[in-house]
Amino acid sequence: MTSRAQQKDTQADRELYDCLNSSPPRSFMMIAGAGSGKTTSLIKGLSEILSKHGDKLKLRRQKVACITYTEVAAGEIWADVGNNPLVHVSTIHSFLWSLVRSFQADIQGWVASRIDNKLVDLRTTAANFGPRVQQRTRDKNRSDIARYEELRGRISRVRSFTYGTGSDYAKGILGHDDIIKMVPELITERPLMRSLLAQQYPFLFVDESQDTMENIVTALKAVDEQFGDRFCLGFFGDPMQRIYLAGIGSISPRPGWASITKPENFRCPATVLSVANAIRRDGDGLVQTRGRMAGPDEAPVSVPGSAHLFVLPIDERRDERIAQVRAWAAARNGDPEWTPNKNNDAVKLLVIVHRMAAKRLGFGDLYAALNDRAPDTFKNGFLDGTAWPVRPFHNFVLPLANAGKNGSEFEVMQIIRSQSPLLRRETLKGANVAERLGDVRRISLRIQEMMEPASNATNEDVLRYVHESRAIDLDPRILSYLNLPNAADPQEVDGVEAAENEDDGEELTKEVSAMAAFLACPASQFWGYYTYVNDESPFSTQQGIKGAEFDRVLVVLDDDEGTHVQFSYDKYLGIKPLSDREEANRLEGKETTIERTRRLFYVCCTRALKDLVVVLFSNDVATAQRRITELGLFPADAIHLEQELPAI
Repeated sequence: MTSRAQQKDTQADRELYDCLNSSPPRSFMMIAGAGSGKTTSLIKGLSEILSKHGDKLKLRRQKVACITYTEVAAGEIWADVGNNPLVHVSTIHSFLWSLVRSFQADIQGWVASRIDNKLVDLRTTAANFGPRVQQRTRDKNRSDIARYEELRGRISRVRSFTYGTGSDYAKGILGHDDIIKMVPELITERPLMRSLLAQQYPFLFVDESQDTMENIVTALKAVDEQFGDRFCLGFFGDPMQRIYLAGIGSISPRPGWASITKPENFRCPATVLSVANAIRRDGDGLVQTRGRMAGPDEAPVSVPGSAHLFVLPIDERRDERIAQVRAWAAARNGDPEWTPNKNNDAVKLLVIVHRMAAKRLGFGDLYAALNDRAPDTFKNGFLDGTAWPVRPFHNFVLPLANAGKNGSEFEVMQIIRSQSPLLRRETLKGANVAERLGDVRRISLRIQEMMEPASNATNEDVLRYVHESRAIDLDPRILSYLNLPNAADPQEVDGVEAAENEDDGEELTKEVSAMAAFLACPASQFWGYYTYVNDESPFSTQQGIKGAEFDRVLVVLDDDEGTHVQFSYDKYLGIKPLSDREEANRLEGKETTIERTRRLFYVCCTRALKDLVVVLFSNDVATAQRRITELGLFPADAIHLEQELPAI
């Protein structure tokens, strides 16, 4: 075990031990605010299980499971428990697949049913097309129906199914979305599946529980309900840090569950913690305590830090004003690290949507294609590379071109060996290996050329080359667009206008328009995207930094530059009224933009280890200043206007 397990116990940790050592162990929920050391408590819980129940687990050939959301987080937890074989740590997708992979007949039945449902949806969509629906959308619908009908006839001949990033049912490959839908269904409907889960993993921890999808929570609750006397389910999370709509947020406890609250904040200095508590006050009301401390263990002192907010007018001088704010912070804090540094920027700049970063990093067209009135699956999967249009670039093309650009032949071959059918054992049988390796080299060089900034290659050009050269197997959904006539017809590239002019109201309309725009984008724009998603720029989205922490944080609030309707700082601050629909939702007790934006703002401000500066761009500076003062989010002397900015 690492030093995290040896850290001083909090009251929440002691309550956690009581749950784990009860007879039988007691399921629980731990609500742990930002900077509270939630992961530390999780590690301590795993350590306690190994200490008190390890011998019994080993004797029964059982393990404790811990599921989280990223490979990075899983690796960190795995290292923290000392790679103990009694602990199974994995992403939620991998965990679910491990439960079901041996049930091939059930998987095949589920896939066949999913295709049937898809055909019903496609035919219903076609029947409801309005007169203004473009022919391109009709053609796509017709081709999809034909493809799924042909696929339905082949499913019975698929010998086995595996799990990949994207689905290809004809080849027996299930994607992320399939796993998330299929396995909870099987757990909920099949007592045998619940029994096997409880027998294999009598203890199961769920990290970041607020982001767990409701169907997964329902399935795990079903296991707890049936096997509660020999199954301990633990959720670690914070509803105030739920950013994505797919997450469940608050979890209703089952009878007998323990509710544990961990109010400490070990990350934020006193000034920042005061802002965080003011934001959270109108949310769930949890008041976080302690704050970041420094000095010897026997006599620690509070770290004051700083927290300031600027209210600035919306105009064409945003970048200049942000530079002025940074110069002001450098002078105010006596900290030259606030000044921009191209080589190693010490300030983390958080923006509400990708557009602000995309415009400045050179992938504005790419962002617009997959965001502006695009399907939610495109928008939500853009940042992490899981949206199926970007996967070939994110997973293969960009890493390959980057390795080639850096002169790393070894890395190039590693990427091709791991992903390309050209070097698979079965495709090399009877082939001239020397010729094949020559082909591979030519393909990698050509891809690198097409991705050069000076290249005129579009995304469609790159994808066609990748497909025709057999470099990788493309998602059938991408192939369906490449096979359409005039795949990137310039007349239909404006996804925004196309989506507005069609009236069927279906996701297919959005998808067709978005894909036309995406295929027409310059492929070289992916380099700015690559820099962004690999966290190699000073920019991050406010949605993408939960769990991270930085010494200097600059949060930019700018509704005018974004089109993300889920969040609005003007509405959260009361500068702009809710829409009629949102007002109706509020009266019915449903979530509105205000709650979503409050959570986002809380996550942003609690990233700061030392200094926080918030910049609000507003069309009504006076009203914005008054509302922020009335809400008590920042002290009056910490709210600043344009006239305080230095000339630079």
